[in-house]
Amino acid sequence: MNAFVTLVEENPLAVAFGALGLFCQLVWPLFRARRAIMTAQFGIGADYSAHYALMDAWSGAGVAAIGATQTAVTIIAGDRPWLRWMGLVFLPVVTVICAVTWCGIASLFALAAVSLIMVGRMQGDTLRVRLFMLAAAPFGMGYDIVIGSVPALIGGIVSATIAVAMLVREIRERRAAAVPA
Repeated sequence: MNAFVTLVEENPLAVAFGALGLFCQLVWPLFRARRAIMTAQFGIGADYSAHYALMDAWSGAGVAAIGATQTAVTIIAGDRPWLRWMGLVFLPVVTVICAVTWCGIASLFALAAVSLIMVGRMQGDTLRVRLFMLAAAPFGMGYDIVIGSVPALIGGIVSATIAVAMLVREIRERRAAAVPA
């Protein structure tokens, strides 16, 4: 807890961006519409990019910024799969960013998390989006533990918990809709 108090005192702007990212991270699983999910994902990427940069955690800052950019492309692509899949172009970019900003296991965690998230954002179906986001969660939490980002770690844990509940809800709703009346 002392580390968090020290961070608030020494770097309040990092905490503010972390709090905004945390908010977006907590609300995205609650949305049902893909566009709303992607809008919250953009907020997560943009806010955590600033948060990590202010903490001198450059692998996370770089991949979060590219992730936010890829999310913007995904939002603009809408229902056009050929444009949505252009997001694959960003995967080599995040690999280069992690190589250039290499800091060991933290960079590997950042790369694994953002790669899964990016592939998830390209999915047209919200169920697949949720599955990829959940697959990325342990890697994101690992990154946050290694670099000491309390807001992002809390967000990751709570967001994954909410996302599991929303995934179960969506699966149940789909099964109920598939059963003939």
